[in-house]
Order: sequence, then C-alpha cells, then structure tokens
Amino acid sequence: MKKATTAKEAAARTSKPAARTAASVTPAGNAARVTKTPANLATRLATQSANASATASATKAPAKAPAKVSTEAPAKRASGTARKKAAPADKALTRERIVAVAIEQIDQNGLTAFSLREVARQLDVYPTAVYWHVPNRDALLAAVVEATMAGVTPEIGKLGWQDWFRELFRRYRKSVQRHPNVAQLVGAQLVSNASLSPLLIDRILAVLLQAGCAETRLVDMYNVVVANMVGFATLEFAPLPTDDLAIWTGQLQEKVHDIRALEYPTLARHLPALANRAFIVRWQSGSEVPLDSSFDTFVEVAIAGMERMLAK
Repeated sequence: MKKATTAKEAAARTSKPAARTAASVTPAGNAARVTKTPANLATRLATQSANASATASATKAPAKAPAKVSTEAPAKRASGTARKKAAPADKALTRERIVAVAIEQIDQNGLTAFSLREVARQLDVYPTAVYWHVPNRDALLAAVVEATMAGVTPEIGKLGWQDWFRELFRRYRKSVQRHPNVAQLVGAQLVSNASLSPLLIDRILAVLLQAGCAETRLVDMYNVVVANMVGFATLEFAPLPTDDLAIWTGQLQEKVHDIRALEYPTLARHLPALANRAFIVRWQSGSEVPLDSSFDTFVEVAIAGMERMLAK
C-alpha cells in the first residue's frame, strides 16, 4: 500500500507540474491575447482615423464650394470688362465709326442732347477710347460737318460755272435736308475750313477764276458763294423749340392770324400765302414743309447777281 500510495503521490506530483505547466500556458495565452489586443486596437484606431478623415473631407467639400463661387465671380466680372474693352477688336474703333455714331445721335436727338459720353456708350467703349481719335467735342462736331458735306462738291470741267454753282447749292441743301439738325451746326463751325473740305474751298476758288473773277475780288466773291450756299438752308431747316412745342406753335399761329389789317395792310393781304411757308411767319421747319420753289428762286437770283458782278 505504501508503494501504491507512493505511486499515486508520484503520479500526483507528476500531474501537478503538468497542471502548472498548463496553468503556466494559460497565462501565456492570455498574455498573447493581451499583447494582440493593442495591435488590433491600433488597427481599429487607424481605420477609425482614416474614416474620420474621409468624413471630414466629405463634410468640408461643400464648404469649399462658396470659395469656388467667390473666385469665379471676379472672373465673370473680368470677362465682362474684357468684353467691353475687346468690343472694338470685332469691329475696330475708328474715327469714321465715331463720326457716324455722332451723326446718328444728332439726327435722332438733336444737337443739345449730343455728348461724347453718349457716343462712347453707344459704341460700347470707354470715353477715353473716343478721345484717342478726337480730342474734344468741338473737334468731333467739326468732323460731323465735314462728313455730312462730303458729297457736296461737284466735279470741275463737266459744267459751266453757272450750272456748277447751281449744282453746289442744290447738293448742299440736300445734304442738310438729310441731316437737318446739322444745319445750325454748319454755320457755327464755319469759323475755319476745318468744318468744310479743303477740296470744296479749292474748287469754289477755281470755278470763280474760270468765270472771270478778278484776283482782287476773289475773296469777296468766295464769301458770297459760301453765304448763299449755307444761308438759305440754315434758315429753312432751323430747329424749332424743343420745350412745349405745341404751346409755342399755338401761340405763333394765333399771333400770325391776329395781325391787324389796318396797322399792317400789306402783310395782312398776303398772309394766307405767307403763313407757314415764309421765313418768320411759319411754325414748321423745312423738314416738314420744304420751301422748294423759294429755294429755286433763291438760286437763280444768286446766279444772276454773280453774273452781273463778274461782268464788271
């Protein structure tokens, strides 16, 4: 029995180290699991951090959209400015274009409403671009007169001097008739030959000399020609008042028809023929009621007077 007990005890002693070994393995496994846990936690934390970054990027993306809008807005404004500046590139801004727009404005709105700023606006350019081609308003008005008078001068050599001056006067009137608001401008701009083509002046002088005009009378006869050419048309197409035109017209008509026969017998007798068809007693301009027969008479009287003066 003692041996058996000893054998059992030996077996127990043998099994206890095994148990301890197993017990010692268990902590080792736990240690292994414990040591693995931080690695798994680090992986999860890294994954969570990456997901958080992606989420943050996704949430920040809409916040960047306003920044893009704010940066694009100036670009659109810049493109609008560039378009305004680049407009002349499609149709080059030239002195001729500026003058054409100026004539159009004067025809439509009259001389009083004319301005270089409005010309620039219609051309879709800055006023400084207009000043690059014409230095000031007066220079542009002189260019307007020159442009409207461009086709006035007849050729030399095809007509006798009388018919040449008849043609000159008629061409001038037709030109003013096309641009009646320029009529008053012509007279104001005749302070120098900048308003009229030098070609016109040269040919007037040449035709006068061909007609037998003496050198000593050349200046006087030249002034007579220009006064005849400009004078009648300027009066015929003179602008009417722009303020309260209806009231002004009514008052003038009443004044004309109220002329007393006893005080002004000759005027009263011929008033029906004169009313609205003669200078001073009319209330419509030549644009509405042209004075054709009066102009033809004027031309013949002017030519007859020149013939008489040149014959001396």
